[in-house]
Amino acid sequence: MKSNLRSFCLGLMAWLTLLPALAGAQTPAWPLQFQVPAQGHALLSLDRFDRAYVADARQNILQVDTTGKVANRFSPTIQGRVTMVEAWSPAKISVFYDDRQRVQLLDRFLTPLGTADLRQFTDGTIRAATLAADDRLWLFDETTFRLLKVDTRVNQIVFENPLELLLDRRQHDITFLREYQNKLYMVDRLSGIYVFDNMGNYQKKLPLPHLTYIGFLGDELYYLAHNQLHFQHLYTFQTRTVPLPEKSQPYRQVLAGDKLLYLLTNDSLFAYRWR
Repeated sequence: MKSNLRSFCLGLMAWLTLLPALAGAQTPAWPLQFQVPAQGHALLSLDRFDRAYVADARQNILQVDTTGKVANRFSPTIQGRVTMVEAWSPAKISVFYDDRQRVQLLDRFLTPLGTADLRQFTDGTIRAATLAADDRLWLFDETTFRLLKVDTRVNQIVFENPLELLLDRRQHDITFLREYQNKLYMVDRLSGIYVFDNMGNYQKKLPLPHLTYIGFLGDELYYLAHNQLHFQHLYTFQTRTVPLPEKSQPYRQVLAGDKLLYLLTNDSLFAYRWR
């Protein structure tokens, strides 16, 4: 009996000795690639080369390379409020200005390719817009409560889906649209993520409320919540959580690339090599 008690005590002491090491292991020790001042900035998108697209306080769009340098800059002649940027397409980047109800198309060097005046397609107010894989645009029209797909080359609506059966007109806050792997994801901050096929037909809802942005990496979507990075598999729906490096300020935004993880606080943009 005494031998068993002594063994138990020794095992407990060994476990307690390991606790600090285990606790420390929960915080990832990723190497910091760079840190740059970013007060008043917003993280917008990542491209296939892990370059980040950032809006500064004047709503100029900056292309930040993997060393932290501003490689290219887009400063429009008429300033507007940048709401969404999509840089995943290898050919072009779309910029949505909700106050101007316009989409600006840029090439990889942030050179203007053209603009689309969304008021040509509806008298309502577009709250979210993104580039589709077929070079058309997905739009959420808040006034008429429709999901639209428009072809700017011929100035026509090619698809529309009334959303009254999915969303409550009185309680919704659509903050984000993104087409990925032949699916369209629409984020409603109040209720979750609505998933459509690439033709705009509703498929399912992911009950993930209180989000304003989601990203995609491989076969997972990710989001920032409670200062942690959360992943959910797109097909198995398995989840995992990645703790983030501790800072004195909470993180406002996160973008995860193949090799770099971008984290934004109120003052700084951090880039970690994490894979």
